[in-house]
Amino acid sequence: MLTLFLNKNFKIIIFLLILIIIFYRSPHILLNGRFIAEEGSHWFRNSYLFGPFAGLTQINWASSYFNLWANISSVFATFVPLEYSPIVTVYFALIVKLYLFLFIIFSQSIFIKSNIDRFFVSLTVLLSPPMVAEVWLNTLVSQVYFTIICVFILFQKNVLNSIFNKTSPFVLLISGLSSLLPCLLTPFFLFNLVKEKNKLNFYNFFAILGCSVFQSFIFLYSYLQNLANTANVPQSERFIMSLEKFFNYIYNVPIKSLFGRDLTQYIYYNLFENLSISLIIIIFISLFISILFFATKHFKNDKIFLILLTLFIINSILALFGSKVDQVQGRFALLPGVLFLLTTYRFFQISNKGIKYLCILLITTSLVTGSYEFKKNNKYPQFLMCLACPDWKEEVNKWKKDNKYELKIWDYPRKKMSLYGEDWSFRSGGPLTIF
Repeated sequence: MLTLFLNKNFKIIIFLLILIIIFYRSPHILLNGRFIAEEGSHWFRNSYLFGPFAGLTQINWASSYFNLWANISSVFATFVPLEYSPIVTVYFALIVKLYLFLFIIFSQSIFIKSNIDRFFVSLTVLLSPPMVAEVWLNTLVSQVYFTIICVFILFQKNVLNSIFNKTSPFVLLISGLSSLLPCLLTPFFLFNLVKEKNKLNFYNFFAILGCSVFQSFIFLYSYLQNLANTANVPQSERFIMSLEKFFNYIYNVPIKSLFGRDLTQYIYYNLFENLSISLIIIIFISLFISILFFATKHFKNDKIFLILLTLFIINSILALFGSKVDQVQGRFALLPGVLFLLTTYRFFQISNKGIKYLCILLITTSLVTGSYEFKKNNKYPQFLMCLACPDWKEEVNKWKKDNKYELKIWDYPRKKMSLYGEDWSFRSGGPLTIF
């Protein structure tokens, strides 16, 4: 009887479990809200001082793309009393996460077919080591979660009257207007359309194509006008390649995605400390290339595996070039890390017994180490918990007494937000006025 009940209500149970885990990770943020870095000092500030239209059309030229979701959330945050504004942006970030889990659990997919698939994929995008504290409930990084949703939309079945099929073009539109990352999927949606001509693939392709054209125009305009360099962000810190940066990528993406930070460092310092980092990386790369050669040879006809592998390679290259200085970590490592784990999981789905057991062992190891680092044991717990954090209502009271007072926001004490009515040029950004 219990087994029957669990099987019948599995989807609801796993979704409720996810809600509990989300609340467990950061109850303070969900109950009190918070602005984090540019989410407050740039987006909310501009919307608060210059109004909804300016807020909806603003661009942070340091990033050189349009972020619709951050714009919308910052504008809605101005519609409530200032004391409650941070709660609005937190729940806008939460909406994206919840839709992602609803899509994984309740939609019909050629990739996520069984309850076992729903269980492991859901926990991968919730608990695995790439889901670092830096990206938690942050509207600026919602773009990464939007991109993961778009990847899953690639594999959705064309089901008549499915709410997920009906909304997927709109989700793709919002995603593509919030980041450049989903736009990289345009050729894959074109492939779907060419392979199977139907309304769903047609609407999906043209939604993401329109976003790609728009974002490309913004990106090219920014760099032709040298706007990124005038945004107080040295571009010499990006678009560079070095051996150190490549080693850092190997550590933060494939290795840490599987074994987490603490287990990786424990293994290194107890087993491999006497070996040079270069030798360890060479051994790892040789092993990875061998596995890759085997996989592409035996599964070259599996469309899902090839798409996930290709997306992993593309986003890895983007992370290597787009990340700052010699570090590929945090939000830059998140998407390639998740794609690496999803590719590993696909390997599990289509392999024989020996490799299947190895893959599920690796995925389970990733989830266990990610669970350990999920809250208190991660490198930056101050992004999740109130550790001597500023009391936002007290900060607002101080600002009301002195409107030049800079309100403290997370990541405290480094970040502050000025709501003093200075010119728009006070921050690196402006409304979408490009003519």
